[in-house]
Amino acid sequence: MPFTIPDKMRGFLFNPSESFWKVADEDIRDTLLYFFIIAIIYAVFATVMTAMEVFNHPFLALFGFGFGFDLIILKFLVVLVFSWLLALVYSLLLHVWVWLIGGRKGIYQTVRSVLYSLTALMLIGWIPDIGPPVGLLWSVVVGILGIQELHMLSRSRAAVAVILAILTALIVLPVLFRELLMEVVMTGPPLIGPY
Repeated sequence: MPFTIPDKMRGFLFNPSESFWKVADEDIRDTLLYFFIIAIIYAVFATVMTAMEVFNHPFLALFGFGFGFDLIILKFLVVLVFSWLLALVYSLLLHVWVWLIGGRKGIYQTVRSVLYSLTALMLIGWIPDIGPPVGLLWSVVVGILGIQELHMLSRSRAAVAVILAILTALIVLPVLFRELLMEVVMTGPPLIGPY
């Protein structure tokens, strides 16, 4: 029986270990298509929330976009492209740590783990206040399970790889983009709109 996209959404939200078994040998194009679809869902809802002045998405704040429906297609594309970009950059960073810890199943398995682990963040991350922290936390947990299952590492080794990748990103990215981040913080539009 085929593992359809709605089945994958349910599976990675509620039964990630079994879902990773089912996708371990799938073509990487199926993984990329799945992430493309959930990234579109996320970008649509996040852009609408920004347009309705509920919150300004951080990707949009980086480019100085404010609230409102003006340039909505461009705002949508910015959120979509940066969702992809960050997912792929994080995949590369995580793969370095996975490899150092002993994972030798290849970069496609790391990319697969990251893209499927982001299911919760992409599907609920646009919901104000609760979506980002809940989606992010569940994505980290699912990411650990994905590295464990797809690279056949122990859960503790998988957790170490994921935590080190996150810590590296939290340290290196602000150092590399310090001036851009300061500019956004000091002059950008507020991230939270009127209720």
